[in-house]
Amino acid sequence: MDPASRLRAAMRALLVLSVACVGLAVTSVVLWRRAAEAPPASDLDDPQVREAAIARLVAAGAGGWDSFPDPEVGRVLQPDVGDRSISGVAISSNELGLREGPVARPKPAGTTRVVLLGDSYVMGEGVEANDRLGVFLARFLRERAGAASGPIECLHFGLDNWNIVAETAFLRRQLSLVQPDLVVHVIIRNDLEDNSGARGFGGMSSFDPLHGERGEPLFQARFPMAAFQTRETNWIAHGLDFESRSRFEDAGRRVADLARRVEAAGGRYLLVDNYSGLLPASRRFIASKLAPAQVCYLPSAPQREERWRVAKDNAHWNRAGHELVASLLYSVIRARRLLPALPLADWPQADALAKEWLEQGEVEAAGEPRYDRRRSVASSLDFRSLDDDAAAQVTGGIARGGRVGPYAALVLKGGAARRLVVEGAALARPEIDGATVTVWVEEAQVGTFPIRAGAPLALRFDVPAEVGARPFVAVRFRSDDYAYSDENLRQFVVFRLDRIALSDS
Repeated sequence: MDPASRLRAAMRALLVLSVACVGLAVTSVVLWRRAAEAPPASDLDDPQVREAAIARLVAAGAGGWDSFPDPEVGRVLQPDVGDRSISGVAISSNELGLREGPVARPKPAGTTRVVLLGDSYVMGEGVEANDRLGVFLARFLRERAGAASGPIECLHFGLDNWNIVAETAFLRRQLSLVQPDLVVHVIIRNDLEDNSGARGFGGMSSFDPLHGERGEPLFQARFPMAAFQTRETNWIAHGLDFESRSRFEDAGRRVADLARRVEAAGGRYLLVDNYSGLLPASRRFIASKLAPAQVCYLPSAPQREERWRVAKDNAHWNRAGHELVASLLYSVIRARRLLPALPLADWPQADALAKEWLEQGEVEAAGEPRYDRRRSVASSLDFRSLDDDAAAQVTGGIARGGRVGPYAALVLKGGAARRLVVEGAALARPEIDGATVTVWVEEAQVGTFPIRAGAPLALRFDVPAEVGARPFVAVRFRSDDYAYSDENLRQFVVFRLDRIALSDS
C-alpha cells in the first residue's frame, strides 16, 4: 500500500474511533442524568418508601376517603389518619380504613369478638368515637360477663354511605381473618342505593365504582332533588317496582349468604333492621331470608324522636341513641345466647326496654306497606314540565331536560297498561350513531331502538298484559354506547326523553 493510501486508512480509523468515543460519552452523560433525576429502582420498590409517600399525601389532603380496589366496596377511609374532620366530628382510622382501633388478625386466642357491620349509623356520624354503639355494648358485656371471660371487643365495620353490597362484601372476603364470634348487622332504608366511590384524594364521588359505565348519576333516594332541584325523594326504597324489588332481592341474598358463612365458621349473625318507616318492605325481602332468631326490628322512634337524634335535621343516633340501642342489643344477645361462651348476667332494665321497643318494632314490621299518600305516581311523565311528584318517579339516570344516560329507570303507574309510549329525540352527537337502546317494562324486554344523531323518537312498545296489570311498573333503558355531556365529561348521555306514558290502548 502506498503512503497516501496508508494515510487515508489511518484517518478513517481515527474518525470511526472519534465517533465511537463521542457516542460513548453522550450515552454516559444521558445515563448519568437519568440516574441523577430518578430514584433508584430499589427505592421505588421499597414498601416503607411507598408508605411514607402515601402518608405525606394523606396529610396534605383535605378529605378523608380513599378508593378501594374491590368495586363492590368502593371506598374506605384513608388508613391510619388521625383526627380528620368528617360530618362535623374528628375521625381517626385504622390500618383497614375504618373508624376503629387496630384489628388483630387472626383474632387473639381467648378473645370474644363482636363485629358491628353497617354504614354511617355504625361509623357514628355526628358523635365522638367513644359515644358509639360498640363502645357501650362492649362495656355492658364486660361488666356483666365477669373478668374470667377474657377480653371482649366490639369493632365498628361501618362507613358513611355504604350499602348492603359494600357491607357484606367487605366482611365476607376477610371473614376467616377477622373471625367474629358475632356479627351485628345494622341496615337502614338507604341501603339499597348506589355506593359512592372516592374522587380525587379524599372527596366522596358522585359515581358508583361497581357501575362505572353509568357515569355520574347515583341511583339514590335524593336523585330527583339533585337532578331536577325538586323537594321530594324518589321511591327506590319502597319496593314498588322492579328496580326497587330487584335491589331488595339482591340485598336479601347477600345478607342470607353472609349469615350462612358466619355461622358455618362457628359465629352467630344478628340483623338489626332499622328500615325506619318501611319495615314491612325490608321484612318481606330481606329479613324473611333469615331465621327469626337472627332478626330484630327497631321501631321508628329512635330516628323520629329528637331526644335520640344528632340534631333536628339529622336522624342519626346521638350519644343517648347509641347507648339505648346498645342496651337493647345486650338483652337480645343474652336472651338468644348469641355469645354462648359468655356467662351474661340478667339486666332487668335492659330487658324491659327491649320488650317495649322491639315488640313495637315487630308490630311495625308486621303491618301493611305504608306509602306517603300525599304523593302520587302517575302513568305518564312530561320532562319538559316536571313538578315535585313527577320528578320523584325518576329512580336515576335522567338529567335535567330529560337527557337519558346509558342506564336509566323510572316508575309509572300501571293497572291496565298495554302500550308504552316514548317520545323525544336522539342527541345531535354523531359519535353515538349506531348505538342501540334496549327497553324493559319491569323484567320484560319490550323492544330496542337505534340512535341516529338528531333523529326524532316516536316509539310504541307492546307491554305484556300480566306486567301492565301491576299497580306500579319500572321502565328501564340501557344503551350499548354513550357520549360525554358537553357540560360535564363525567356525565354520560344518549338521547333526550320528552314524554313517556303507559296507555291501555
